Amino acid sequence: MSLKKPICALAAGLLLLAGCSGKNAASLASADGFDLDLTRLSSTMVYAEVFNMRYEPEEYYGKYLRIEGLFSAYPNPETGEYYYNCIIPDATACCSQGLQFFPDESLVYPDDFPENGATVTVCGTFAKNDLNLYQCSINDATFEVVEG
Repeated sequence: MSLKKPICALAAGLLLLAGCSGKNAASLASADGFDLDLTRLSSTMVYAEVFNMRYEPEEYYGKYLRIEGLFSAYPNPETGEYYYNCIIPDATACCSQGLQFFPDESLVYPDDFPENGATVTVCGTFAKNDLNLYQCSINDATFEVVEG
């Protein structure tokens, strides 16, 4: 039996899949002004896109984005300054990842913030941040608690 036909079929299938391997950043724009509206994606796709944003942040700098995740705040033990994050759980809940965000400086923690673990929608500009491991954050951020 010849292996030529199955190998050709497999190669054609792989080429087809490679050409349809998901959305690029340009297709994630929304009609309401966001360059990247990650609230429109499935949880698996959001997790994958955030992974890309953290490991190849240069492609996303300057993009105005909206993302939904779990609110997390914790203090720097040395300075007492609070860090705010939007945590994105993965499908198996084993390997969460997050994006740090910087809200308006007039807000005071904990009075003006939700409880840790609350679902929030964060909007802001994806920017370079040399102060954290992944060199990125959401600046000029606004957030709101997702009810329900």
